[in-house]
Amino acid sequence: MWAESVQLDLVPGANPSDLDAVLRERVGDLPGFRHLALGANLPGCWGASDCTLDLIFEQNPGDVLAERLAHVPGAARLERHAYRRIGGGLRDPQLTGGIWRTLLLHVRADATPDQREALVRETLLMPAYIRGIRNWQLSEVIGDSRWSYVWQQEFAELGDLQGEYLAHPYHWGWVDRWFDPEFPEWLVDSISHAYCPFDSSLLSLTQRSAS
Repeated sequence: MWAESVQLDLVPGANPSDLDAVLRERVGDLPGFRHLALGANLPGCWGASDCTLDLIFEQNPGDVLAERLAHVPGAARLERHAYRRIGGGLRDPQLTGGIWRTLLLHVRADATPDQREALVRETLLMPAYIRGIRNWQLSEVIGDSRWSYVWQQEFAELGDLQGEYLAHPYHWGWVDRWFDPEFPEWLVDSISHAYCPFDSSLLSLTQRSAS
């Protein structure tokens, strides 16, 4: 399986619904195409673009995908991030009408393998403490990208992300030390925090394919 998370900026006046139709026409006939989801990022995102686009193929579509995504009407800029799944889980695979959250992380160049392993392990433990995370996946970003990992979660409603998740003691009292330069364990030196509505679970599709 080949999966990409894309941050996409719109040209002034462009409508995400119109762009969704254009993108489906551009890539829907490529070999191995499985899924496309485009969501308008909500107010409060940080370091993100106007929309989050997710693409899934049975195999790497290669250069033809870049050609199809070039000069898309309504799209001003796309930043593509292909990724390889490390781990994740499903609590509610039939979830619909929720919130899709994408966190891109850049790890410091001097990070040791042990530090990276601890970051991965503790991130994947978050759903054990934070029940509002309905489905989740942590992946390593591959290829030509400025990011190291992508941490994706699905929530039933926005309050579960902005409330329980961000305020939970396991988040700010434990995992946050990897993100805070005032802590000796500081490891993540930049992030992109995006969230948008979704129609149906993306992670139920990707994780069933990975199993």
